[in-house]
Amino acid sequence: MFKKILVPLDGSDLAEHALAAALALVRQSHGELLLLRVPVFETAVMPAFGGYGVMYPDQSLEHSRAEAREYLKSTQKNSIAPDVTCRALIVDGDVASAIVDVAKDETVDLIVMSTHGYSGVARWVMGSVTERVLGNASCPVFVVRETDLPRQVMITLDGSEFAERALEPGLEAAATFGAKVTLMSAVREVNVSMIKEMDTIENGMGERWQDEIAKDVEEYLHKVAKRYHRDDLTLTTATTIEPAATSILDYAEAHPVDLLVMATHGRSGLLRWVYGSVTEKVLHGAKRSMLIVRAK
Repeated sequence: MFKKILVPLDGSDLAEHALAAALALVRQSHGELLLLRVPVFETAVMPAFGGYGVMYPDQSLEHSRAEAREYLKSTQKNSIAPDVTCRALIVDGDVASAIVDVAKDETVDLIVMSTHGYSGVARWVMGSVTERVLGNASCPVFVVRETDLPRQVMITLDGSEFAERALEPGLEAAATFGAKVTLMSAVREVNVSMIKEMDTIENGMGERWQDEIAKDVEEYLHKVAKRYHRDDLTLTTATTIEPAATSILDYAEAHPVDLLVMATHGRSGLLRWVYGSVTEKVLHGAKRSMLIVRAK
């Protein structure tokens, strides 16, 4: 599925943490890896006429381009095995726009971006660059927070076809990493006042209604697990209680989940999470890697 993978790099070791996952995925598909570097203009002070002067913008940019070329050349030589098809790209301009444009122009299947740290790609996460990439990328985005490959994947569902578009990319990634998969959905909780009101009609009706809602969700997850059964994957299901963002974070924290998979964009359920309360809270609060799939 992931035949062409784009990895934005900034020259730091932290940014290169994305390479392990990207390489595993591109090897599985026998695809192509694209390494992207966006030169960033920085004011530079340099010796001049016995003192110091400021490097002009065009000089600084050309210096950054030269450094980017050398860095990508070294990365290809030292980090990319000869059996992997790999291309290095240097694109000027705004970082987020460059990533999105390259992904579209190259018909990229997946963007893999590393996180953590204080500079370059590392500071993109939770900042304007990552948010803009997530909101405008034409393909899924894998936000890497761990150096090790995922061993336990959790795919969040809400019962909609849109949310289910996270299934195939999530399962493909899990199969590549040899990871176990949990299909998870948050059950809508009936508020206390509604339960009390129903109990006035018939004792225990409110609790039974809550139980029926949970049962419906469990049956849905089991049907999905059966439909997407694969001999190379172990699929389990789990339900939690709304609110969704809190329950997702709590479940991931209490279990050995190291990759969260969510679908975004749409009109209901998980799909309204993009730049809404749930996606934002999970993205900011999760300590795990995330694979975010646009449901078009």
